Amino acid sequence: MQNDFSETTGDGRGLSSPRPNDDLPQEPVALTRPEAATLRVRVGSGLCLAAGEVPPKVLEGLLRALSLPNPAYWKLVRLGKRPGSEPEKLHFLQQQGREIRLPRGAIHLLRRLASEAGLTLALEDARTLPRERLTQLPAVPLRDYQAVAVEKLVKGTQGTVVLPCGAGKSVLAVGAMARLRTPTLVLVHTLDLAEQWREHIRTRLGLEAGLVGAGEEAAQPVTVAMVQALARWSDAKLDAFLARFGLLVLDEAHHVAASAFYRLVDRCPARYRLGLTATPEREDGLTPLLRLYLGSTLAVVSHEELVARGVLVAPEVRAVETAFDYPYSGADDYAPMLEALAGDDARNALVVNAVAKEARAGHVCLVLTGRVEHCEALARRLLARGIRAAALTSAVPKAERRALLEAAREGSLPVLVATSLADEGLDLPRLSRVFLVHPSRAKGRTVQRMGRLMRPHPEKQSAVLFDFVDGRVPLLRRHHAERQQQYAQVLGGTSAPATSLARAAGG
Repeated sequence: MQNDFSETTGDGRGLSSPRPNDDLPQEPVALTRPEAATLRVRVGSGLCLAAGEVPPKVLEGLLRALSLPNPAYWKLVRLGKRPGSEPEKLHFLQQQGREIRLPRGAIHLLRRLASEAGLTLALEDARTLPRERLTQLPAVPLRDYQAVAVEKLVKGTQGTVVLPCGAGKSVLAVGAMARLRTPTLVLVHTLDLAEQWREHIRTRLGLEAGLVGAGEEAAQPVTVAMVQALARWSDAKLDAFLARFGLLVLDEAHHVAASAFYRLVDRCPARYRLGLTATPEREDGLTPLLRLYLGSTLAVVSHEELVARGVLVAPEVRAVETAFDYPYSGADDYAPMLEALAGDDARNALVVNAVAKEARAGHVCLVLTGRVEHCEALARRLLARGIRAAALTSAVPKAERRALLEAAREGSLPVLVATSLADEGLDLPRLSRVFLVHPSRAKGRTVQRMGRLMRPHPEKQSAVLFDFVDGRVPLLRRHHAERQQQYAQVLGGTSAPATSLARAAGG
């Protein structure tokens, strides 16, 4: 992998003394070619150029490449509504006075356009690498693909890792912390993820990570922070905080397309950036933002490859047909249809029967729905059947959520009924049954939900995903067909044939 920042003429402000793995050469390439015109670029949290030095053709190319269709605008257009203040395009090049600013990952784009214009980039490094070091850290054992990704990060300084759920993204990141030994900030978007990260860091590095979020502002050399909490800080407070870290880790990195995420990443001057995701492709067309803000891809490993190596377990997919029907005729009917579906007594009985059967057989079950009320109602019905079950939603207090997850990990709580809160980052290796009881077609969400089942565990003899199919509604039947395609893409040739169950299944 080419180092994005191998040509540097700056004074290394914010850097510690050079180390063997430092990717900044002592003699910059740009200075060895005096015959070539140069374009000066300051590399910090972003890329900064003097507006007067950028040729019009290069600026035109940057503007074109850094303008993307605004999904919010086009969604309103598709619905026949007026876009109002929503712009047709989103622009990721900023000009402030005499300075032009680009996302840091746009270095590849800038290199290409500069080369086409006969220019050489002269890079001044203003990224932060604190002199403070993390000392006495234990070695973190890594699988080969994890070690390769860490090595590429060390050499390239930024990038994204694409690994399936259960393949060890957090272990890889902790391994990077142990290798780089620089103060590290981990960004997450839920409290459950924050607690999981702190446990990973405690277990593997022996460090007590700080926490920013949920009413706490306890920073440490390694800190886990919730994006929502940092977004509320003043610019001055945020900049002082971000300047403390040499490595930024963004979990569930596909969220970088949301403005709260990319604006935060774009303010962080840490020398190293690492994005982690299982689902890099976005349906809204903003996938390029992963590279623009986090750098190019460091590693991609497929579900199929990891199943073949025994790292992941291949689940069986079973379709459960329901008798639910609804006179759906257009977009305005969608929300009322989902409300009717969640309240359908016969459909809920079918779900409860199927879950109860698997729970009584000794399986740890996760029931996924899209509504808090539906979640709570299903949990109550399961409890009434004598099944230990609990609802896991954002309404559940922090300490109680932690206790519920721990009980499920230990196997003492056989059923969790959850909302989308469980779609990302849920670490339950014992989980052997997932029930999709709410319509969905989102590719990333489907992949994440299947991934919940694929983590290996000594007590897991089989893994099954139950997909409840409302085939009498044409729209929902099409959504199921799209999910089937996604299952096939994830499992490739490793999957067992999907089984279609009669409506009496699980009774």
